[in-house]
Amino acid sequence: MKKYIEDIREKTSGMSRNEARAYVWTYYWYHILGILAIAALILLFALHYGFGNKKPLFTCILVNQEATLDGTQAAAEEFAEYAGLWEERVLITSDYTFSYGEVKLEGVNEGSYEKFFFQWRNEEIDAVIIPESFYRHVKEMGGEFRVLKETQGLTPYMDGDSCRAVLLGNDGFTERLSGKKDEKLLLAFPENGKHEEECRLFLQYLKNTEREGEELETIFNR
Repeated sequence: MKKYIEDIREKTSGMSRNEARAYVWTYYWYHILGILAIAALILLFALHYGFGNKKPLFTCILVNQEATLDGTQAAAEEFAEYAGLWEERVLITSDYTFSYGEVKLEGVNEGSYEKFFFQWRNEEIDAVIIPESFYRHVKEMGGEFRVLKETQGLTPYMDGDSCRAVLLGNDGFTERLSGKKDEKLLLAFPENGKHEEECRLFLQYLKNTEREGEELETIFNR
C-alpha cells in the first residue's frame, strides 16, 4: 500500500487536484474497489457478530397456553421497556403445546416438547408459565426450579419448605380441554437460568402492572 501511495504522489506532483483525482481513478480504480469491498466485508462481519448475533437476555416460555403472537410480542415490548432492555433481546413465546405424562392433547406439535427440554439443558430458558402438573413433570425429568426469596407481593407457591414459583391463578386452558377446574397456573424460573436480575424484574413487572391471576390472559391475548 505504501508503494502505491508513493507512486501516486510522484506521478501527480505537478497536477491540479481535479487532474490528480482523474488520474488516480483511471489507473487505480480496481485497487480502490478492492479496498472498499474488503472494508465492507469487515464492517458487515463486525455488525453481525457485534450486534446481530446476541442471544436474548430474557426468555419466557408459556407451555400449553392460548396466546396470540401480537399479545406475546406486546408483552415482550412492555417488559423490555419496564426493565430497560432492548426489545430484540426479550423473548416471550407460547409456541409450546404438547402432551406429557397423563396429559394427552391431539393435533399439537409434539416436537416442541423436545425443543423445550433441549433449551432447558442449554440454559436458554429464564422463566416458564406452566400448569402445576407440568411443574411436577419437569421435576420428574430432573429439572429444578429456582428458590424465590422475594415474590414481589405475588402469591407464593410452596414446594416443601421453599417457594419455587408464584401462583397466577387457575389454568383456564386445561379447564377448557378437560374440565379440570383445580389445575393451578404457575410462574417459575429454571434453576440453571442465567439472568436472575431480569427474572426479579419480571416479577416486579407482573405485580406493578397488576396483571396477576385471571388478568394474565389479557396480557397475551390482545
